[in-house]
Amino acid sequence: MLAAAFAFMLASIFAASANQVTYQVNMGVQRALGNFDPISGDTVLVSGTFSTTDWTTTSTLTASVGDSNIYSGTFNNNVATGGTENHKFIINPGGNSGAGQLVWESGNNRFFTVTAGNQTLPVVYFDNATNGPPTQTNTFASSDFIAGADMSHLRFFEDRGINYRVNGQIQDALTILKNRGINCVRLRLFTSSAAQAQADAYNYTNNLAYTLPLAVRVKNAGLKFLLDFHYSDSWADPGKQTKPAAWTNLNSAQLETQLRDYNSNTIAAFNAAGAMPDFVQVGNEITGGLLWTNGQVSGSYNAAWTNMARLMKAAINGINDAAGTNPPKIIIHIDRGGDWTTTQWYFDNVVYQQVPFDIIGESYYPWWHGDLTALRTCLSNAAVRYNKPVMVMETAFPRSNSTNILGFTASTNGQVQFVIELAKIIKNVPGGKGAGVFWWAAEYQQVSGANLAGFHQRSFFGSDGNVLPAAEVFGAMTAPVNISPSLSNNLLILKWPLSGAGMALKSSTNLTSPIWTNTTNTIQDTNPVFSTSVPMDGSVTSRFYRLQSN
Repeated sequence: MLAAAFAFMLASIFAASANQVTYQVNMGVQRALGNFDPISGDTVLVSGTFSTTDWTTTSTLTASVGDSNIYSGTFNNNVATGGTENHKFIINPGGNSGAGQLVWESGNNRFFTVTAGNQTLPVVYFDNATNGPPTQTNTFASSDFIAGADMSHLRFFEDRGINYRVNGQIQDALTILKNRGINCVRLRLFTSSAAQAQADAYNYTNNLAYTLPLAVRVKNAGLKFLLDFHYSDSWADPGKQTKPAAWTNLNSAQLETQLRDYNSNTIAAFNAAGAMPDFVQVGNEITGGLLWTNGQVSGSYNAAWTNMARLMKAAINGINDAAGTNPPKIIIHIDRGGDWTTTQWYFDNVVYQQVPFDIIGESYYPWWHGDLTALRTCLSNAAVRYNKPVMVMETAFPRSNSTNILGFTASTNGQVQFVIELAKIIKNVPGGKGAGVFWWAAEYQQVSGANLAGFHQRSFFGSDGNVLPAAEVFGAMTAPVNISPSLSNNLLILKWPLSGAGMALKSSTNLTSPIWTNTTNTIQDTNPVFSTSVPMDGSVTSRFYRLQSN
């Protein structure tokens, strides 16, 4: 914890003044460091000579609507015009701690000169800490960025005669995507029996017997592997989280044991086969909980959340039991990519219940989950509030058979433009915490006897099996961020890949003591490449360029 510090530096007291002062403090760093937890009731106060000369009266600040890390409050100022006001910000653990447990800012008092009118002080950081804890594990460079594809039904389609092609030539679908920069494959896992899978392959096939050899194939292709536990015999999603038939009569305590054993045995099986997952989802789109009704949730901070948290912790413990010294990253996945209000409600409760996890996962389908501005708000707020990487676990866009969506046409070009705009948002998540994105139903093709809900029109492959341009653009998000220069008459042409989306192009005239400024030239995006043209007018003998995160 921060050292409790109390200072009695008193200002000169003048006649009372009628003005008001607004105080603002950013608590984001203290939250990231674990020193401030509003979910558990911590509050932040300001105290100083604006209210009393003995510093015994404290005034509580409230979180701002636009940024929940910034706390502010407006109070009457008793220091006369021309006088000096002194103050400090204070953390009140639990919101009801006694004076001896209050955590004051260390160092000297803050102060300002009182003016005749009302005053709003600039935002400052508590204890002037502007840098958070080490963020290497929470920041994703282009080399770590995940451009993933859900290929869970790949063998299902192949078994029904589907071939995947590049310019008409049949190739392995995994190789096709890997050659375009896609670096991770997501596979769902059902608890279905062999009999269920035989009776209805599309809705029950994704059991361990089916998924394990497909995971081995993914790993042998040199791709990362994300395992998506559904904890159901068939699809689990926001509308249904049906317990496996074999678990129906288990009570909550028995479900905890079963879940831990199931996860442990499953991870051990993948590990033994040489297909250890790099990432694991503890449930699929579990906005309403999992294993209903035992783990179903609503409201906040209640017994239902405690039950769900116990199940999730059991599941995570099972993964760690079998994972050894290099456990997979744990993802908690909900379906609210454009809904910050519900996302905050959900993860506030998860954090309050102290469920350990590594990555926040969101589904985002533009026809269901709002516009791209809503997605940007949700991802950015989540990354800042919880200091966690964020991933879009599911997205897609139609190449045909649809009206325009968010201004993009339902076409192969519309798919490309959607990917570019999506990349700009994810690559620009604050703190480098945009960890990746997965395209759902990337392998889908029309076959008889399966209700594909139109997702065969949204895959990375056309109706003839040929890979579509969107796959190459999508994979370009993992390319090294390098600027490629070339000359054309009196123009310098600068190009860089989609992995540089959200970055600013800066220039300087020297490298000895450089001053980097934004370039004002128009930047164009053509499929997976950004480019700009700079006139070479001879006024500057040398100029240097770099891409820089905003």
